[in-house]
Amino acid sequence: MKRIRLTIGALGMAAWLVAGAAPAAAGTSFEFLFSTNRVSNDHQLFLNLAVSNSGYDRAVLEPVLPRIQYVEVDLPVVLFVARQCGQPVDVIVDLRARGLSWSVIFTQLHVAPDVLFVGIDRDPGPPYGKAWGHWKQNRSKVKLSDDEVRGLVQVQMGSRWAGASPYQLARARSQGKSVVTYVADRHGRPFQGGGQGKEKGNGKQKGHGRGKG
Repeated sequence: MKRIRLTIGALGMAAWLVAGAAPAAAGTSFEFLFSTNRVSNDHQLFLNLAVSNSGYDRAVLEPVLPRIQYVEVDLPVVLFVARQCGQPVDVIVDLRARGLSWSVIFTQLHVAPDVLFVGIDRDPGPPYGKAWGHWKQNRSKVKLSDDEVRGLVQVQMGSRWAGASPYQLARARSQGKSVVTYVADRHGRPFQGGGQGKEKGNGKQKGHGRGKG
């Protein structure tokens, strides 16, 4: 009887965790992805730029967002891969939701890892120097971790918005400056108050406010 009670209790706890997790995901606000006025920090600014430059409208992206477990780091990769292979974003999200690594998804969709190293013509140092070295030695068979793919996608996307080469961004990363901060410094911070990563005197504005530190 005691064992039965314990089993029922465990099942009840599991059901509570599942039920408790669903509303949090469903209730998450992604308004900052589609409206610059809702951006409040450097990370949200980067994601807003990724979406606004993706060529996909809100009606296409909004339905798949709840199915992306880690929107902040994986949404840019979804958009990047979709653009490279020409597949709809929901196809990319489906593959990722099945638990496939980004490296495997690249292979299945015939996206060469070369696209992640465009503009990185020499060793940028850690954290991408090792991946760059493996790629230079065996471009067709290099296997990258999810974190390496996410970081290199940030580098490729950020280089366009920061007006810097991918090597410069990868090198800055090795010196302790994140890509999202680099982009915000160069692109300008349209948000006011409470944003993270703001630095006094940085951020050239393009009609988006003063970017106070």
